[in-house]
Parts: sequence; structure tokens; C-alpha cells
Amino acid sequence: MTRILHALLTLTLLLTIGSAAVYAQKSKAKYTLVIDAGHGGKDPGAIGKKGNREKTINLNVAKAFGKLVAEKYPEVKIIYTRSKDVFIPLKQRANIANKAKADLFISIHTNASKSRSARGCETFTLGSGSSAEALAAAKYENEVILQEENFETTYEGFDPRSTESYIIFELLRGHDMEKSVSCAEHIQNRMVKRSKLSNRGVSSAGFLVLHQTAMPSILVELGFISNPTEEKFLSSSNGQSQLAKGIFEGFSNYYEEYKKTKIDATPSSEPTPRQEEKPRQPEAQQQPEPQQATATPEAAQASAAPATPQTPASTDNSDAPVFKVQILTSGKKLSSNDKRFKGEKANYYHEKGVYKYTCGESTNYDEIESLRRRLSKKFKDAFIVAFKNGKRVNINTVREKK
Repeated sequence: MTRILHALLTLTLLLTIGSAAVYAQKSKAKYTLVIDAGHGGKDPGAIGKKGNREKTINLNVAKAFGKLVAEKYPEVKIIYTRSKDVFIPLKQRANIANKAKADLFISIHTNASKSRSARGCETFTLGSGSSAEALAAAKYENEVILQEENFETTYEGFDPRSTESYIIFELLRGHDMEKSVSCAEHIQNRMVKRSKLSNRGVSSAGFLVLHQTAMPSILVELGFISNPTEEKFLSSSNGQSQLAKGIFEGFSNYYEEYKKTKIDATPSSEPTPRQEEKPRQPEAQQQPEPQQATATPEAAQASAAPATPQTPASTDNSDAPVFKVQILTSGKKLSSNDKRFKGEKANYYHEKGVYKYTCGESTNYDEIESLRRRLSKKFKDAFIVAFKNGKRVNINTVREKK
């Protein structure tokens, strides 16, 4: 056990340094999108009762999605990790994106379950796992490395079948989590509307392919090939077209926000030397996901109490940014005594079809960071979000201006 933890910690450090190095060297005007069609070649992925193969569905949707992006956004450089039926190791998929200094990585997969009644589409970001089902999905997708030669050496002793190996995703918070979650929410929302499949929401899990990328990254599960009704839809040209359009529309919403952020971030005048020299905040404090929270006027040290998510978060009209801790999201409104709140008092805000739950509220970042540390013992993916005049804002921007 000690040797495993040591190897995982070593891998964590190397990947963190590698991610930082990739972005430090990044200097280009063009936006690069990497589209990853899961499985391929000798790895068919999940196989439906009618014989349909996941690898084929993934590739068809990936290429249809890429075509839509190319038609509307010719300035976007599109890179496919595979454009035909070939086997690509997980690490190589991530390396393709890292070497291209990509701006976004989207991995497309098709879900499967032992239960034929399991249904719906879901989108994942990197994390320690928001549920047992999320962990199971990550284990299934990660097991592809068992088909690679010397996978024990390549992945520093990571065993996709062992729950212990997933400790690594508790030790390392996802880089660019805010952007990843924002993209995931956009795509999940539009994919559900287009396909009419059940909404399983946005979750986090320890997918190796996301862990090894050095940019905002998400993994899409199109639907359950193990469900007879969904297999028929997933294998049809219409089903694949609707899913591709949904992913594209979600990407489009995210990309338009990205462009607006870039425009807003352009300074109107030259920064003063003092501004230029101001050090950036440590990455560990910036990482938390990008979701807004409705505030509870609790002090950052608020004690545990029953959740009260039915009341939308309060609106702060002052110019000072308000910080809150987001603990979870849900595709539906949760009851005040839902066990997922683990006894904490929470409020929610509703955005893009997703209910987002938060704890605490303060203009003092350090107080909220203290609360986040306490809550992270219960909610491993808890992160800080910021609001100004009642609207969510980029936490890095408001912190830099303080």
C-alpha cells in the first residue's frame, strides 16, 4: 500500500509539473479543439445486444461533431485523436492534445451497465468520483490500459481495477476545473435537449484520459448501449446526428463565452508596472470549479445543519465580490433533507438546467477558503465560486483585482 501511494504521489507531481510546463509554453492565436473518439481497433468498447459496437458509435459522433465545428468556426483548429478504426493508448490520446497545446479536450464514449434499464446521457469532469456509479464508469473506461504493453510502467503502477488507485484523484484537483465544468454543463444541457434522452447530469470521476491532459477537458457518455431502446437510437444515423448536434451546440455556447471573456479581458490601457508585477494566486486556490452558488449568509465557519436548497441564493448588491463554496450539482431540485448534503445547510441557484448547491458566503476569501477545507472532508470536489452584484464572475479575475 505504501509503495502504491508513493507511486501515485510521484505521478501526481510529474503530471502537475508537466501540465504547467505545457501552458507556460503556450503562445498562439488559433483555438485548438481535440476530439477524442473513445476505444477503437482491437478495443471495441461496449457491445450492444444487437452487436453494435461502442467504438463505431463514438467515431461517427466525433466526426459529425467536428464537421459542425469546422463549418461554423473555421478559425478553430480541430484535431482528432483517431479518425479511423485504430487502437490509440490512453496516454497517447492525452499526449496528442498536450503536444498541440490544445485549448479544449472532449472525449466521446458510449455507456454500458449490467442493468438493461440504465439509461440516459451524462458528462464527466475530472474528480475523485461523485458517486459509486461514476467510479464504476471510470474503472470501466480506464481498463482499456490493460490492453497496452507494459501498462504498469507507463502509468506508474496505476491499476484501473483497484479502488485504492483512485486515491490519486483525491490528491490532485483537476486543472482548469472551472472551464471544464462550464463546458460540461453546456454540452450536457444541449445534448439532452437534442437527443431527448434522460438527463444523468454532470458528474466527476477519475478518468485517466482527462487526468493526463493539460487543458480544460471533459468526457461525454452518449447513452447506454446496454439498454435496448437506447442501443437502437445510438446506432441510428438520426440518433448519432442529434447527439453530435447537441455536443456542438453545447460547445458553441462555451466557445462564444470563451471569446467574450477574451475580449473583456483585453486591457483598455497599458497596465502599470505594479499590476504587471503582482504575483498570481497559487493554483491550488484557483482550481475549484466554475459554478455559482446561492449564498447562505452563514459565516465561513458555519456549523452543520439541515440543507435548505429550496431558497435561491441571496443577491449581493455591493461592488465587493462575494465568495461561496459549491459542494454539488444536480439535474433536479433536491429536498432539504437529501442525504447528499451530509447534514450541511445549503442553498441553490439554477443555471442552464442544473441546480447548483453552495454553502457559506463572505467577502473575505480566506474565510471561505477555510470553509472549503472543512467541507472538502465531506465533499472532495468542493470549490470556491465568486459573485459580484448577484452575478457569477470569474474567480481569478476578482481575486487579481483585489
